[in-house]
Amino acid sequence: MTFETFLALRYLKGARRDLGGSLTSVIAVASVAVGVAALVVTLAVMTGAREDIRAKILGAQPHLLVQPIGEAGLPAVDYSDRFAGVKDVKAWAPYVLGQALARSGRGAQGVVVKGVDPDREPGVTGLDGRLRAGRWDDLRRADKDPAVFLGKELAQNLGVLQGDRLVMAVSLADTGAFGGVPAFHAFVVAGVVETGLYDYDNSLAVVSLAAAQRLFRLGDRVSGLGIRLRDADEFAAPAAVLQERFASMGLVRSWLGLNKPLFAALRLEKIVMFLILTLITLVAAFTILSNLLLVTAQRTREIGILRAMGATRASIRRIFLRKGLIMGGLGTGLGLSLGLGIALLLKRYQFIKLPADIYYIEKLPARIVPLDVGLVALAALAIVLLATLYPSRAASRLDALDAIRRIG
Repeated sequence: MTFETFLALRYLKGARRDLGGSLTSVIAVASVAVGVAALVVTLAVMTGAREDIRAKILGAQPHLLVQPIGEAGLPAVDYSDRFAGVKDVKAWAPYVLGQALARSGRGAQGVVVKGVDPDREPGVTGLDGRLRAGRWDDLRRADKDPAVFLGKELAQNLGVLQGDRLVMAVSLADTGAFGGVPAFHAFVVAGVVETGLYDYDNSLAVVSLAAAQRLFRLGDRVSGLGIRLRDADEFAAPAAVLQERFASMGLVRSWLGLNKPLFAALRLEKIVMFLILTLITLVAAFTILSNLLLVTAQRTREIGILRAMGATRASIRRIFLRKGLIMGGLGTGLGLSLGLGIALLLKRYQFIKLPADIYYIEKLPARIVPLDVGLVALAALAIVLLATLYPSRAASRLDALDAIRRIG
């Protein structure tokens, strides 16, 4: 151990009569710890929320969509030849999408009806794995009243259970002076779907492709094609290839493009929260700066004696730099431990509930990213280092004889 490190640790501990210096040291370390812990927890929660929303959206939406340019839709034919040779495409399925008014014996609500191919849809969105009641095979039955799966919140709002009947009304094209005439179709509630996203669970009604075509009078046409990729994040290349192949029929859109405002807002919020909470560490750095200035004033004579004994200005500067970095390092270490501990508790138990009708999620998630933790630690140490430069330089510029004479 060098004498600079020895003296830095001694000044950190402080003398018995030096209550002010010791107290400010404790406050400075605690301030850094609180700032670092707040940053770690906030970034973990923001990342966890983004990943949770992303996973739920990908569980209900295809990775890519082929949407027709007009309102006529796409022909309901086999498009396998257009997907041939695109190695990133894992599965595809046609779908029908439209709005209707659902009415039960206990209420009515507007719904988003999605018609799916029971055989192909599980490989694209995995909606069959989101069923909380009922069997996916019920969509294939050819009874008089076709089956419908309702979102969890929608089923509660309509007050229906499995086996109940409901009626969907769809407004047709204008047929007279009084506008469109609604068409009514009866369905049997076959089960409940829970995606975890309130907007979906509060409005989604899943029926078979044939039932949706009859409901919206599309004939042998569909609203578009859903595509699942091997990697949801690597969509740019296959989207460009498919856009060339479907150029005359429609546009290819990605899941990220459809939800761009949401994820852009989450990203911006994470950056802003990082910048705001960094101010806590900045305040702690001012506490370290004031502590070093206080120690410099209290140890002026000792600094003069050290200078008279041959200590260089660089040595004096290193003493105070190391004292500040030790305080910052202790605070950063304690803050990382506290922040990671809280984040792990949130990740495991998710004991903080959120109103699902306001947020996209019901529980506060957390996901620890090593890069985020490393950036927090580096930012905290960098701020502390900058805060120690001035007081360490001021201490090194003290003249030996003048310092001894001033105190003595």
